[in-house]
Amino acid sequence: MRYLSTRGGAQPQRFSDILLEGLAPDGGLYVPESWPRADLAAWRGMDYAGLAAAVLQPFMDDVADLRSLVRRTYTAEVFGSAEIAPLRTLEPGLHLLGLANGPTLAFKDMALQLIGNLFEQVLAERGRTLNILGATSGDTGSAAEHALRGKRGIGVFMLSPHGRMSAFQAAPSSRIASTVAAGRGSLTASASRCITRPAMPSQKIAGCPWRWNSRYRPLTNSRWRNRACVPYTSPVFA
Repeated sequence: MRYLSTRGGAQPQRFSDILLEGLAPDGGLYVPESWPRADLAAWRGMDYAGLAAAVLQPFMDDVADLRSLVRRTYTAEVFGSAEIAPLRTLEPGLHLLGLANGPTLAFKDMALQLIGNLFEQVLAERGRTLNILGATSGDTGSAAEHALRGKRGIGVFMLSPHGRMSAFQAAPSSRIASTVAAGRGSLTASASRCITRPAMPSQKIAGCPWRWNSRYRPLTNSRWRNRACVPYTSPVFA
């Protein structure tokens, strides 16, 4: 399976390459070059890990021993039960899928726990290390921190807005291993991203309004859903 950029300006790449790259060099998102046909009959009756491996295999066909990696990810020890994502019938025709059973109680755990193991394996195979810089105001950052903590060859630096998160949102970040560095700033989450975006050295996204500066405040930009960065008079960090 090869992946193409939604903007059409990047060379097709395999999954392990785009896993470590993130955005395409032209600022686009990577999407599959083709879509395999699902074999629903063969998938019926599988447990969660088996089904996840069967679904992912055509898209990650260059990942060594993918089935074993998926089974190491989706365990009762991590997700609280062997069902992983339990399905409950509330009434005939109405069902509830439980996606809040991971270590941070966020549905993002479902994907990020696997991403952490993929990162560790691919980096080890290539003899590389990776530093991850992020900004969060809630469960996405916590889920990423817990997925990557203790992983060999990976350092995580996560910013979050001081005093702007609920105690429930902040709790997972305060209980992580020392391999994750968590910073607290006086900015909003949108403004915190103004620190992380310019740190992408090889990418200049067309039309992006961000400018690097040591002090910021958020400014609404009608062209972008995110925030533009402009100089501000107070320090970034409290």
